Amino acid sequence: MREDVKEAIDRVWPDDIVEMSSFDTEESYFYDVHPKLLRAFQRIKNVHPVHEREADPDPVWFDGSDPDEDPADHFETSRSYHLFFVSPEGKDFAFETEIETIAEPEFIDEESKEDEWEETLVEVRGTGRTGWSVAVSLVAPFALIKFGEMTSFADGSTSEPQIESFGETAPGESIAPEEHFRKTSPREYKILLNLREKIAGILEASKIAVLPEEELRMPVPWLRPSNETITAIEGRPLRVFDAFFFSENL
Repeated sequence: MREDVKEAIDRVWPDDIVEMSSFDTEESYFYDVHPKLLRAFQRIKNVHPVHEREADPDPVWFDGSDPDEDPADHFETSRSYHLFFVSPEGKDFAFETEIETIAEPEFIDEESKEDEWEETLVEVRGTGRTGWSVAVSLVAPFALIKFGEMTSFADGSTSEPQIESFGETAPGESIAPEEHFRKTSPREYKILLNLREKIAGILEASKIAVLPEEELRMPVPWLRPSNETITAIEGRPLRVFDAFFFSENL
């Protein structure tokens, strides 16, 4: 394990417990560098408008809901990191998709007015982009850059880019989405790699170290999660990833 990573883990988690309540997100170093980072990302040439997701997000109301009258349609969990999504401009990095969702329930028999409801599935179309998920930890000055996608749907919902994503082949073997994109779109992949290099340079100029995949996967067996924190899959040790990039357990 890198010395700077181990030092940060020991400093931030002196009791060896990863917990949301033990650090104040508003006091994080990140908010001093955030404006500079955002401006630098936005100034990269030929980049789609940058998406952000704060560590402590506001409630979400979908299209058709009234924030002044209706309860929120969705609550996002708090996280230990701020998320950017940076995608190259152009149709080569855009795609269309659709999902099935449950429509508003209706009475099975309007005449009897019995308390019986019927749920139907409807298809909702969406548009998305391919790019880089950039997670900057509020716990310590580390970041990760992950290949990802972001999708917006016609009903106002979104599918947010992930910092851990997995796919499977037909036999159930694990595959990497980035590797699949590299093989199917080699020219576009070179553009993505060039963008990634620029993103990494911006982070490092702000003294935020970009952790490589092999470092993120290293186990930290002396750490354990608190009940309020989602950090790892049950049955395996926490990793460097889990020490800096985790979510609140609602």
